Amino acid sequence: MILPNKWGQGQLFAFSAWDGEVYTSEDFVGVLCGDRLGIRFYTNTKRELAIVKIPDLNFKAVTGDLISAVTDSGEEINIVFAERHLVIGNTAGEMLPMVMTEGDCSVEKCTNVTVQDTADGEYTALGICGEKFAFSYADTKEKAVELAEKGLAMNIAEEKAKKLSFFEKYSWSEDDSYAMLHAKCISTMKTQLLSPEGRMKRIWSTPDRLPHRDLYLWDSVFHAMGMRNLDTKTAESLILALFDVQQESGFIPHRSKPEWSTDITQPPVIAWGTYNVYKKSGNKDFLKAAYGNIKRFLLWCRENRRDTDEELYTWLTGSDVNCRCDESGMDNSPRFDTRSRLQAIDYSCFMANDTRYMSKIAEELGLDDDAEFFAKWYGEIKDAVNAKLWSEEDGFYFDFDQNNGCLHKIWSVSSFLPLFAGICTAERAKALCKHLTDPEEFYTEFPVPSISKRDATFGTDMWRGPVWINYNYMISQGLAEYGFSELADEITDKTLAVLNRWYGAKGTLFEFYDCEDIKAPCELNRKGTAFEPYDFFVRAQSIRDYGWSNTLTADMLYRKYKA
Repeated sequence: MILPNKWGQGQLFAFSAWDGEVYTSEDFVGVLCGDRLGIRFYTNTKRELAIVKIPDLNFKAVTGDLISAVTDSGEEINIVFAERHLVIGNTAGEMLPMVMTEGDCSVEKCTNVTVQDTADGEYTALGICGEKFAFSYADTKEKAVELAEKGLAMNIAEEKAKKLSFFEKYSWSEDDSYAMLHAKCISTMKTQLLSPEGRMKRIWSTPDRLPHRDLYLWDSVFHAMGMRNLDTKTAESLILALFDVQQESGFIPHRSKPEWSTDITQPPVIAWGTYNVYKKSGNKDFLKAAYGNIKRFLLWCRENRRDTDEELYTWLTGSDVNCRCDESGMDNSPRFDTRSRLQAIDYSCFMANDTRYMSKIAEELGLDDDAEFFAKWYGEIKDAVNAKLWSEEDGFYFDFDQNNGCLHKIWSVSSFLPLFAGICTAERAKALCKHLTDPEEFYTEFPVPSISKRDATFGTDMWRGPVWINYNYMISQGLAEYGFSELADEITDKTLAVLNRWYGAKGTLFEFYDCEDIKAPCELNRKGTAFEPYDFFVRAQSIRDYGWSNTLTADMLYRKYKA
């Protein structure tokens, strides 16, 4: 059995809805420290569970809910997330567990349990009995003590075995060179899952639990694409959860909590994800449950995100200089620096792709009229994109600037989406590949950068140069569809190799990566200058244990080696 065993700062440590109830309203989540064997929990007042006086350790498992290591002398240490508010474990020799808090804290000893009270309505308790320990979290002192005492009575070996059973079921052979990367991906995928709560009527997912705690539209679909290889019912749930927050108008928000949502949307990729999950599960009831809701959403987009009668779509933009276009998912892309009204190449391609997949879904459900309707709509978007967003001079697609009446020539990774949506001609696909394989443009040491090296805005800040795994995933699929299988494989292979190497070095998969593959992902700017130590509430860096980096990597691995 292959287990992820790389310790790295910022990795998530959390209880999963895969194993029991866990709610975002009272979430108890930690991240691994970088300078010691410690886990920092992000309660109102930060608390850290650390083990001191440790000898050299050989880590056997560093997963999202289990840490297991052996000392040079053969003594074993374990830390297990046993319940949503309870961590248990054992030390050995002179090793001691302790709790540290930021700010004022009163400490009270109750039998063999010590309670930390920070006067913010939250309590933690550390119980120690011999080499066993239990760390609990509650809203009263009494509950915290009771839970810690329960933890001390639990069988650590049995709780550890429960966590290992997940990897026993899904682990790859030791002969597979990417077996540990796959194990890391599915471990992180497990941490993303939350239980039904409020409006969410089923298991749903977050991008990373910390700092993103909410349900996101396109993230949920990307998560389902990876999850379908583990459990199709859970993959279906991640998509169906989006309809739990859908409004009567058909609008689906970009981000939702159990009790509220934002008033903007996100890229329409739900039909594409739904069809791909269905092809894995064969469950037509899932198609039926999703179909009408997706249709209402796409019709809402048509009614509310077109500035003209043309089948070209426009994102809503904002005034935040670091996040001009939250709707597109490309927060700080230079495409939106001028705040012009753009008929957007990405929005239009996402709409095209989802309408063609809705036509496929309608065919599966025997809805012939709807299949024809969506096929016609797909053709209209395809024609509009090719007529207005293509530059013959540049051999490239761009947004159209409605304010200035011309193409908005920012050389962005989004311009390769006509491959993903299947809407460019064979000749134009070849032209896109010419740009994609030019080392002075998009074929960097680690392709594909979010902005061409030739563009004046090229840098190392999020969508202004770094590589994002979701775009590599979509571009590779588009290339394969057009027959450029060798180039698709090259991009996939480089993606897997780079992520595997940085996982080995840093113990985590990141939100985005250096396209030159020189800087560590944690050193890249993210709406400002990166700094250490890692604290996303002070300045977010390339997020660690990032959701779709794990789920889409897992799916790439599966398609390449297991499909």
